Amino acid sequence: MIKIDVISGFLGSGKTTLVQKLLRIYQKERIVLIENEFGDIGIDGELVEREGFDVFEISSGCICCIMKKDFVQVLERIIEEFHPQRIVIEPTGVSILSEIIDILGRSEFAGLLQINSLLTVVDCLNYQQQCDVFGEFFEDQITNASALILSKSQLVDPETIAVILASLREYNQDCEIISKSWDSLQPGELESLLDSQGELDLSEILHTAYKPCSENDIQALAVKTSRAYSREELEQILSRLGQPCYGQVLRGKGFLKSYQGYWDFSYTNGQFMIAESHFKTGGRFCLIGRNLREKEIKDLFKVKSGGLLHWLKL
Repeated sequence: MIKIDVISGFLGSGKTTLVQKLLRIYQKERIVLIENEFGDIGIDGELVEREGFDVFEISSGCICCIMKKDFVQVLERIIEEFHPQRIVIEPTGVSILSEIIDILGRSEFAGLLQINSLLTVVDCLNYQQQCDVFGEFFEDQITNASALILSKSQLVDPETIAVILASLREYNQDCEIISKSWDSLQPGELESLLDSQGELDLSEILHTAYKPCSENDIQALAVKTSRAYSREELEQILSRLGQPCYGQVLRGKGFLKSYQGYWDFSYTNGQFMIAESHFKTGGRFCLIGRNLREKEIKDLFKVKSGGLLHWLKL
């Protein structure tokens, strides 16, 4: 049967970074990635495709609810046409893990798919704040995980990690938790984390009370622009993005032109990273949040008229 590894975690927790590490470990296998983007513009999928892996993107909603039919169709196509040994699934940060487990357990996939691991990434920098605001997502993703891996643990003190670990154990008493810095994680440790769990007991999946994407108040804003930015200019833009006049921006990711090439940027709750990119690509980015202000964000990035694609309110 085809092994299924689901890598969940809230917005900006580091899922794509972990997925890239795992794909490199299993690159000798026939492996396919299903990348689920909440917004209308694919960002993470391109990052992985650059490394030569097969990627299927499902965008404009979560595979656990409004994109469920597309998810099933993509799975059927991969099984029939690609015959992989392993499928890695990266859902959106606001997906419901229990619903994904239910889909993978449908009768049409019996004897074809085997859930190998359910790994949830926990962002140490933003866990406590996000857990208070988005409790139902956290509860579902953490309680139903077969293993938890803490990201950005090197950026917080031991006392904070202890508080997070105690909170996680309230949701999930039995799963393995990895809290060491990712820089010190060896490939064998990650491989063991996925493939040494044995047959998972999925008889007691927790189904939390939640609103599907079509009913919650999280929005995605997709923008294309040909404008070039200096590093200093982009830093100033991203440092201002957390101000209330732009709405509550939870997550941002994109590729933008520089004067010498391109930038990759990542934004999570006021923290951001900018890196030079050696790949030529169209300038575009996606922001996810609540009460996003179209005109103000457009003015902040100095996007010309017509650069804004559209709103996606899910």
